[in-house]
Amino acid sequence: MLGWMVIAARIVLGVFYLLSGLNWFFGFIPFLPHIGMPADLRIKHDVVREMIDSGWMFQSAKVIELVFGVFMLANRAVPLMLAAALPVAAITFGLDALILDDIAGWFAGTVSGPEVWAAIEDMIVGGLCVLLPHLWLMWCYAAYYRPMLAWKAVPDEAWHGGSKGDAGPVAAPASPALRRAFYAFGAIALVFQTYNLFLFTSSIGG
Repeated sequence: MLGWMVIAARIVLGVFYLLSGLNWFFGFIPFLPHIGMPADLRIKHDVVREMIDSGWMFQSAKVIELVFGVFMLANRAVPLMLAAALPVAAITFGLDALILDDIAGWFAGTVSGPEVWAAIEDMIVGGLCVLLPHLWLMWCYAAYYRPMLAWKAVPDEAWHGGSKGDAGPVAAPASPALRRAFYAFGAIALVFQTYNLFLFTSSIGG
């Protein structure tokens, strides 16, 4: 039973994300934001408007949706894709869950009952219906995330198949060039961030 539920959730979620991502580029759902939308198209949230106006932020989210949808339907790298796309699902739900002002307005008499119910329906349909299967699928693949929850993890060179003390497979020794590149990358990254930290701390109280 679990297998069929996972397949169904993966396909439904994948199709939804694929359509949502494609709509940004082709605009076949005209009341949702898309590249060719009219300037006066109503955007539900100011945050979304700012993301669109940035020129890349909202589009990046839609590219993630497209990639996520394709990988879900192809059943490839599912645990990785679920983790990578979780911020998109969470932020979408978070925006649609901002209904306290509507509820407060209803109590104050400035917002009508139908408007409140529309906000609640938008929260459920626009956010919760997407987030719940996403979280459930991550639960189904929990075994893949469990190693990342190690309280005190032991680092290792990237080409080793398992961490120290792990019984997992160990890859063949890396070439000297790859080892040099590995440590050079780490050294450069460390120097850059140390300089960044210096700039950051030197501006405190300035």
